[in-house]
This record gives sequence, structure tokens and C-alpha cells, in this order.
Amino acid sequence: MPFGNSDPRHPTSYEIRIRCYSIYSMPKFFFYAGTGFCLFLALCAAAGLMSQAEGGPMVFAAVRGTSVSGTNAAAWAIMVALIAGIATAAILIRMAALLAARNVFGALFALLSTTASIVALAWTLLLQARMLMLVRHGLGYAELAPFHFAALMMLGCFVSLAFLALRPYFSVQASRVLSALVFLPFPLYCLILEQELFVSTKLSPLPSVSPASNVFFGVVAILFFAVAMHCVRHRHMFIETTNLRELLDTRVDRTTRPIGGVAFDS
Repeated sequence: MPFGNSDPRHPTSYEIRIRCYSIYSMPKFFFYAGTGFCLFLALCAAAGLMSQAEGGPMVFAAVRGTSVSGTNAAAWAIMVALIAGIATAAILIRMAALLAARNVFGALFALLSTTASIVALAWTLLLQARMLMLVRHGLGYAELAPFHFAALMMLGCFVSLAFLALRPYFSVQASRVLSALVFLPFPLYCLILEQELFVSTKLSPLPSVSPASNVFFGVVAILFFAVAMHCVRHRHMFIETTNLRELLDTRVDRTTRPIGGVAFDS
């Protein structure tokens, strides 16, 4: 018995309270949108990695290397990036809610990091929208480049911290590789930041392409793809009301757990 040696037909008052406390489901629209955009971000990160490996510049929404496109496609890219960020944040916040049953500090840290990521993303895209307007009017945007660079680096920092805060949640995956991968984005981000502060000499709205940035994009692509697959495999944990007892049950079958299986270790 996970909660004492009482008879299941006569539960104790503690067991009754555990059964009554539930984590309510998230709206299905946000779940399916968040899952789809997680896969979309994984594909975008993988495409960016391949482009950089072939010698292309770094791209983020409407900014490509040191230039900003003033086309309608760039404006749509800004809108899609904002929607994708909000939808993905909904998935991460749901994971933080499920993590709260085991690790309140980690759940709160993940919630704050995800919220800060959305704020940084909105700031970055707002700067891009302003830069796009300046380009359409034939004006320069060099004064906004440092602000865009700072906003983008803040976004990378908070996204890395959000994955790191959710490590207790990812550690319940059968694959320990995924649990270890969440450690990589933040050290890689620190390495990219150090290169930009002490090595890079050119003023650009985006960081320079480097081996660290390539590895960062590769790890982020794998993480978002894994999150999307986890949501598909365990969608009942997201779109159905989850009983607190299910999250606190420590009975784990480590011998027959398939890849992607979920169980909360004690």
C-alpha cells in the first residue's frame, strides 16, 4: 500500500483527503495548440541548426543575421513567434502544476522562469516590430540593435532556466538521457554570452554563429520534440483532472517501464 497498511475498503482520513485534492485539467485548445507548437519550435530549431551548419546566419523571426526584412512575411513571422511562445508556455505551466505535487520550489521556479520567458519574448518581438517599421520607412535601426540583442539573451536565459527548473518533472521519464539534457541549455547559454561579451567585436541584433550556438539549437530542438511526444503519449495528464494520489503514488515498476513512460519517483 502506498499510504499505509489500511484496508482499501476502509481508507484513512489522510487517504480521503489525498483523493479529494485534484489538479484540474487544462483547456484542450491550449493542450493541442501547445503540443503542436512544441513540435513546430523543434522543427524550427533543427532547421536553424542545419542552416548555421551550412554557413548561414542566425535567424530569429524577422531578423536574419544583421538585417531585418520589411516584407509581410516578416510581420507574420513575428505574430507566429508570439503565438507559439504563449502556446508552449501553457504546456510548461501545466508541467509545473503537476510538479508541484512533488517539488513546490521547482514548480514555482519553473512558473516564474516561464513567465519571464514570455515577457522577454514579447519585448524582443516588439523591438522587431519597431525595427520592421523603420525599415519600411527607409530609416536605420542601428540604435535598436543592442536592445534587441539584450532582449534575446534574456529570452535564452529564462528558457534555459525553465527547462532546468522542470528537471524533477523530466527525471520521471524512463529515459535518463532526457533528464540529463535539461542541464545543457544553461551552460551553453553562459558560454554564448561569454563569447559575445569578450570575443565578438561586431554590433549585431543576434549572437554570432558558433559551435556553442549550434549545440544549443540542437539541444533545444531535442527538448521541444521530447516535450511534444510526452504530451501526445500522456495527454490524459494534461486534459483530464489528475488526482493528487496518482502523482504521489511511489509504486514504480523500473523493470518494465517503456521509453517515455511516466512515474513519479520518491
